[in-house]
Amino acid sequence: MSLFEIGGGAAPKRARSVRPGHEPVDLLAYSEEEDTSWLLPYVDVISLLLAFLILALAMSKVNLHRFELLSAALSRTSAPPSLDALKEKIDQMIQTKGLNTQIRTAVDDEGLRMELKSALLFDSGQAEITSAGRTAIEQVVKLLPTIDRAYQIAIEGHTDDVPIHTARFDSNWDLSSARAINVLKLFTAAGINPDRLSAQGYAETRPATPPGPLAGDPAAQARARSENRRVVIRIH
Repeated sequence: MSLFEIGGGAAPKRARSVRPGHEPVDLLAYSEEEDTSWLLPYVDVISLLLAFLILALAMSKVNLHRFELLSAALSRTSAPPSLDALKEKIDQMIQTKGLNTQIRTAVDDEGLRMELKSALLFDSGQAEITSAGRTAIEQVVKLLPTIDRAYQIAIEGHTDDVPIHTARFDSNWDLSSARAINVLKLFTAAGINPDRLSAQGYAETRPATPPGPLAGDPAAQARARSENRRVVIRIH
């Protein structure tokens, strides 16, 4: 005869375990005497670990381009065009025009970076863009419509550490700023939205190669100063 027949259809009783020579033990029973003191340090450890992970994430440097790709994948939307693809196109243009020694490109966590030597763009101590420099920049600008409009374009002017004081430029700050602004004007003339553009002059404050330690080697110092005279275009 089954339990349902004995109890008139009542629910079955909880399982009980019987050990030889002992009273039946209820496996689901809870004893108030059970020691739970381990829970407090366990919760403390988990809380500290969570706080450490949050702090590590807050201090980490986020790769914005990878973050955009991940966001697009999670939201099932199209990802913005890759800056690596734009770099390849610019590198092809540089190769075709024979500008390998005058323009350098790189993609890092902040975006695409292009360095143009001042010798390509300007005469010594001047801010007017040369015809060769204008052609190079116009070739770069033609490629910009291939990237998402959310990208911003920052143009930086840099000089060497040799002081300048002329009727037009009182210091390297004036010269570097004027050069950056003149490059920016080429971008706006080509139809790039001014809301995406910014121009900054850094004078000699952010050298690519500090010439000071090379004072004992005039040739090396001259090369360092040549590297520092540049315009940087950042797409970020």
